[in-house]
Amino acid sequence: MKICIALASALLAVTGCLSTASAALIVSDNFDGYADQAAFQAAWPAIGTVAPLSAELSIAQSSSAPQSIRVPGTVTSSQSRNRRSFAESGTIDLTHRIVWSFDFFDILPTNAPSRNYSNLQDLIAPSGTNQLVAMGFNNNQTGANSGGQFYMARILGYNVDGADADVLADPDPDGGPTESAVGSGAFFKLNDFGAGARSIGWHNLKVVMSTNDGLSTDYAFYVDSVLAERVSNVGTAASIRSFDNIVLGSGVSNASTEVFFDNVRLEYVPEPTTFALAGVLLGLAACTARRRAA
Repeated sequence: MKICIALASALLAVTGCLSTASAALIVSDNFDGYADQAAFQAAWPAIGTVAPLSAELSIAQSSSAPQSIRVPGTVTSSQSRNRRSFAESGTIDLTHRIVWSFDFFDILPTNAPSRNYSNLQDLIAPSGTNQLVAMGFNNNQTGANSGGQFYMARILGYNVDGADADVLADPDPDGGPTESAVGSGAFFKLNDFGAGARSIGWHNLKVVMSTNDGLSTDYAFYVDSVLAERVSNVGTAASIRSFDNIVLGSGVSNASTEVFFDNVRLEYVPEPTTFALAGVLLGLAACTARRRAA
């Protein structure tokens, strides 16, 4: 009986701040179901404007055999880029977070970072804070900058310099290396919490986007399932987003360095407290059943 009372109290506490939550898998693509290049481009239309316009369905590398997507090395911008559009993911709120991830083949980890990345976007031409998140690597920092050769990310509208507008970055709030490049929307390195440095082969990049107050957006970036970087309190309540596009390839010259993508996944999932509510409800149901049996 005491357990049931405790469960009831927990239910009241949790339901006081939660609405009905549901999980949804928005995009899940390992690229193995496409019969040919045309089938891939039907799902991921080419958006390059200079030949070659599209990335390639490839068997040269794969995280999940046999196929992945190869973005060729280029020296010209506006090449080899594809975009998949889909229904709105749902907006980040107090009860839901958005989780986006993909596998990424790093072919030259000791090379200077080239512009190879994927974007998660709100609209096809995002311009506002939090409307675009990118992961991969970029050439705004060298391999020696900001602690060494690490994977990178970008948040549109996020000022890497923090609250200031000077030319030097502020110390990282989590104690990681101070960024060598500053500015709004700049790429920053994912290296605050012991995630591994760049290395040849397949790596998983993931970001969890959430809000703990409904007033701004929080980001947690992972490299190979290890927390690598946190960026908190980006934007305002008005700039908390839903997403409807994923882009493969940077669309800019990448120093002739090819890259492969596989296992792209986007989820709209309940916050952990929502699962706790489900557990409380099951517990109360069990208590009720026992009382009736008695």
